[in-house]
Amino acid sequence: MKQVDTLIVGFGLAGLAYAETLKLQGHSFHVIDQSQAGSSVIAAGIYNPTVLKRFNMTWQGEALHTAALPFYSAIEERLSKKFIFPHPIIKLFAQTAEHNQWMVASDRSGLSSYLDPKIYNNSILGVKAPLGYAKVKHCGRLDTTALIQAYKNCISAHLTTSSFEYSKLNITPSYLTYGEIKAKHLVFCEGYAMINNPYFKDVPLVGSKGQILIIDAPELKLETILKGPIFIAPLGGDKYWAGASFEQQDKSLNITAEGAKWIKDKIERMIDVPYTIEKQITHIRPTVKDRRPLLGTHKKYKNLHLFNGMGSRGVLTAPTAASWLFKHINGQEALPKEVNINRFEKKD
Repeated sequence: MKQVDTLIVGFGLAGLAYAETLKLQGHSFHVIDQSQAGSSVIAAGIYNPTVLKRFNMTWQGEALHTAALPFYSAIEERLSKKFIFPHPIIKLFAQTAEHNQWMVASDRSGLSSYLDPKIYNNSILGVKAPLGYAKVKHCGRLDTTALIQAYKNCISAHLTTSSFEYSKLNITPSYLTYGEIKAKHLVFCEGYAMINNPYFKDVPLVGSKGQILIIDAPELKLETILKGPIFIAPLGGDKYWAGASFEQQDKSLNITAEGAKWIKDKIERMIDVPYTIEKQITHIRPTVKDRRPLLGTHKKYKNLHLFNGMGSRGVLTAPTAASWLFKHINGQEALPKEVNINRFEKKD
């Protein structure tokens, strides 16, 4: 029987962040992951604490940003691999009224560190910007696919690649067992697959399907991330990530011609150089109605915990959320009420 402090189920960004947090605290763990591509593996991995649709900060944006980059940098250094690629974001304006809105936003506390107040009108090779553009600083892309795979390789002795069978879980007040593993705690980091989890079936995970295109555009030569109706992010070697769609009704993992056309229409509003589609990919983000993470402990089984709902901001959110959950489980600090799953319980 293998004994560990924590059993982690699922290994996207949430699972990785919690494993790393346990490692830093000297706690042992074992991971069970079915190794199917979840949303973390095929996400663009853009880190940006601002909301460019409304020119404001995302919830806890500056604090999350401040914590995230050193967290991933430490993993880079330990694994001797590069995962963080700093790139400014070029915000393409859709209407001239946005110029004044941008200038006002760039003067606000917090936002002033990220929004360059200047409105640019000079051309960028291959980019359509008839109404000008502005820059967001201190942003970039985390190569989530490479990070997750490299981390898995590093913890291979503590990783079981298989689907999790809930019926094999035995829970007692002081410990739990799953096959040959005995643990004090279990943390579910399953992303959208949580909808099949019998222990947290009442937690309202919405989920939104996203389709993306990987394109090849040799003439584009971008070293920045473009933000117009979609994101176009450089992947190196003339390859770019373009997307993503937000589809609330369709929860299948089928790519669609409609999805590809929707993204192509947006690409062609943003660039004016030839490109070819390398592949089309889809995923379902673990989104929540109030756009806050889902962290907490089962009402009955005090050694079962949830780490989910990272949505489209997982790169920035996961490190801090992992710290919150660790402190909660170990009785050090209460969870922020905005992320605690008990916020959805019906009040008497």
